[in-house]
Amino acid sequence: MKNLKNAIGLITITGLLFTSCMDDKKNNQSNMTDSETSQDVKLDANSKAMSSNSDKVLTNKNMSNGNTATTKSGDVVTRSINTKVNAMQISGWDGFNKLFIQMKKIEDADFKTKSAAIPNMGSIIGSLQSTRPDWMKTEEITEDIEDVQKEYNEYIKEQNGKEKRNVRNLEELSEAYDDLVEEINETFDEYVKINRKANEEYKEEIMDDGDVDDAREEYNEEIKKLNKVADDK
Repeated sequence: MKNLKNAIGLITITGLLFTSCMDDKKNNQSNMTDSETSQDVKLDANSKAMSSNSDKVLTNKNMSNGNTATTKSGDVVTRSINTKVNAMQISGWDGFNKLFIQMKKIEDADFKTKSAAIPNMGSIIGSLQSTRPDWMKTEEITEDIEDVQKEYNEYIKEQNGKEKRNVRNLEELSEAYDDLVEEINETFDEYVKINRKANEEYKEEIMDDGDVDDAREEYNEEIKKLNKVADDK
C-alpha cells in the first residue's frame, strides 16, 4: 500500500482561454496587439503556476476520477479540497482535516517558521485517533498515526537542542505525515474502486437480460468487499 510516495489524485485546473477581437472590415481576420499577446503569456504562466500548486496536494492520479464513495454502512463520504489553502479534506475526520490545513500553511515556509508552528499542533495531532471515522480505521492508517505522534513527540522533546537534530526530527515528522496522507488516499481509492466495480456489474447484468434481481445480486456480491477495508475497529 505504500509503494508510491505522496501519490495523491489530480485536481483539474480549468485553462484560461482568450480570443482576439474580430475585425469585420478585414474579412473577420484576428488582429491581436503586442500588448494583448504579452497579457496572454502572463495569464498562461499564472494558470500553470496554479496547476503546479495543486499538484503538491493532489498528486494521486485517481483524485480526478473518484472523490465520492459509499461505505459498508451506506454513508456517502467525500474527499474534497479546502480551496482557501488547497488542503485535502476527508468526510468526518476533524483531526486530520485540521492537521492538513496547518501543514499546508507552512509547506513552503523556512525552518524558523515551521519550528514556531509545529509545537502548536499537539492537540490536533493528539486527536487523529479519537476523531477518525470508522470507515478509515485500517491497520495501516493506525500505524501511520502512531508514527506521526511518535515523531512529533520526539521533535518536541528535542526542540531546544541542536539545530541539526531539530532539522532531522522535522524531516522525519514530515515523512511520517506524508505516509499518513498517502495511506488515507489509497484507502479512499479502495472504496471508490469497490463502488465502481459493483455499479459496473449491476449495469452489465441489466443490459444482458434486464433482470433486476440478478443485477442486484451481482451488485451485492461486489459491495461485500467494503467489509474488508476497515480492518482495525
